[in-house]
Amino acid sequence: MNEERRFVCINCGHRVKELFKKYSNTLKTTNCEKCHQVADKYIEFEEFIILIDALLLDSCAFRHIICNGDFKLYWKISLVVLLLESFALCRQKTADPPNTALHVHEKGFYAYTLQNIGDYLFMTLLLLIITATLSFNWVKKIGLRHFTLTIFKVVLISNLSKFFLLPILIWRNNTTVFGRSLHHVLVMGHHFFSLILAYESVVVRRKSLRWIGIILVILAFVLKEYLRQYATFLMDVNIM
Repeated sequence: MNEERRFVCINCGHRVKELFKKYSNTLKTTNCEKCHQVADKYIEFEEFIILIDALLLDSCAFRHIICNGDFKLYWKISLVVLLLESFALCRQKTADPPNTALHVHEKGFYAYTLQNIGDYLFMTLLLLIITATLSFNWVKKIGLRHFTLTIFKVVLISNLSKFFLLPILIWRNNTTVFGRSLHHVLVMGHHFFSLILAYESVVVRRKSLRWIGIILVILAFVLKEYLRQYATFLMDVNIM
């Protein structure tokens, strides 16, 4: 038995029955009953434009991708981002080679890939616990499977920020250690705000719980990063 799709207005997050109506060969977008704006303008946009808006931290783009859009493309993009982040982390921990050729320790790359997978799953678990604590009735209403999938999508979409690690891989030998570190901090800052906005846009339903939810997400992020750094330290010791 197929599950009923749950669409939302990308402007206010209100539940809508449908995003468009079909008249003969013409599609007409529907308006939200609450805010009276077009429920989802992105159904007429190319995926590339939606991805750019998400990287620009547009909450409407987050709602479309996670709640209304076809997520198949973003599963593939998330896999690319995972490998890119693992490669970047491995390069960051590996000394510069004597020549311009890239050299990555195979064991280290696979180890960092597994670490990043664990990082994604751990962050998902923390957000599941936070959301179930704050909005248990909402979790019961939408079902455990849909709830878990939504939170996992939030984590994956927030990790699109790791795309910005690509420039430092290309121009690694033309910058300083400070420059590389600053670039990494800026990328992590973008990822941090992306996670908060994606979570707040999709999951936080009650305004009274908005700031509590945001504070708990910040604490979860700090805990995750602390454990991540500790795991990286242990991994570096073992690899050496």
